[in-house]
Amino acid sequence: MTQNYVILPYRGWMFYRLLNTLIVISFLSLWYVIITNQETLNWYFVDRASLDYKAEVSGPVQGQLPQLPPNDHFQGIVEEVKAESKEGQVIVSPEEMNHAVETAENNFEPAPGIEDVMQVFPDEPFQILQQFEERNEVIKDLCELEKNPNYRQSNMYYFPKLEATWMPLYGASSTLWKKFFIDKYGRKRTSGDIFNIVNLRKFYLPLEKARKGNGLKNRQMPKEPDDSLRFTIIKHPLARLIAHFKKPQLDRGELVALKDQWVRPSIILGRNDPSWTDEKKARFELELDLWIDGKLTPEQSPNNTFLSAPTFSEFVRFIIDADDKGDKRAYNVHWRPISEWLDICQNDIDIIVKLENFKSEIPMLLEEIDLTDHEEYFL
Repeated sequence: MTQNYVILPYRGWMFYRLLNTLIVISFLSLWYVIITNQETLNWYFVDRASLDYKAEVSGPVQGQLPQLPPNDHFQGIVEEVKAESKEGQVIVSPEEMNHAVETAENNFEPAPGIEDVMQVFPDEPFQILQQFEERNEVIKDLCELEKNPNYRQSNMYYFPKLEATWMPLYGASSTLWKKFFIDKYGRKRTSGDIFNIVNLRKFYLPLEKARKGNGLKNRQMPKEPDDSLRFTIIKHPLARLIAHFKKPQLDRGELVALKDQWVRPSIILGRNDPSWTDEKKARFELELDLWIDGKLTPEQSPNNTFLSAPTFSEFVRFIIDADDKGDKRAYNVHWRPISEWLDICQNDIDIIVKLENFKSEIPMLLEEIDLTDHEEYFL
């Protein structure tokens, strides 16, 4: 018993000595890893902080946020802010972190691939053709979801020599294509509006003469063969709206041309003062007409607030007000929804080109309709 009593404490003492040694070694190893990998830890904390901050200021997001890639610009931010630290974490102000996140994202180039219909693709023809197919599939799904609405719109011009049908969308390079087709195939005029769309009326496919069938699908239009290629060029709706708004800002001729469409009513609606008498309002409106026509300067009537082009907010307010009142001016072709103007659920469109991607997609379109010799004109 005595022998056993002596051996047991000795074994317990050896066990605790060994345990303490292992703890010390583990602590020293951890300390060494932290010292030698401080840069890695700094990157980890900055990266996590940036993602957390981005999620906080951006609100809920779907899916997992991408890992921000290391780069020289971001590294510079880290070097500036890691001097001030707390418990190993880099302290970054919201302004500095926002700058770091934006810098990293601006220098991030994702691998190319078809992700969605808004993705810009490289110039490989196969990928661009896939993009066209992707858009058509998305449109098909959306039309089925909306039960294939029918707006009874055609706006089609079939050119037999090209075996192609052009579907113009105003505000999306339609003027460029219109001038090309008139110059190449249309009725030649020496006076008046030589580039009026009516000069292409012999190519127009009238809706009222559509052959009986399922809407306008499967080439139900007269003179249009079943194997014709239908194409259109689209542009972001807001970009179309802004581009049209800028016209009277940059060109007095456009100011006069758009006077009654929306310029004059936008100004009057947005700047009318209820305190004015009827006589004062009538005088200001008369002076507005004279100013638009170039017969009056703002200096000649300094108290008249009507004498300047509409602001964007006034322009948008007019559209909303006109739409609420059922005013047909609210449905101007330059900002009417693409789905309505092209009746996109009823008209099978083979190729839809996004104007934002014209450098890569227009050449493919020209190849499909055998107009590659005119690439310089369109690009």
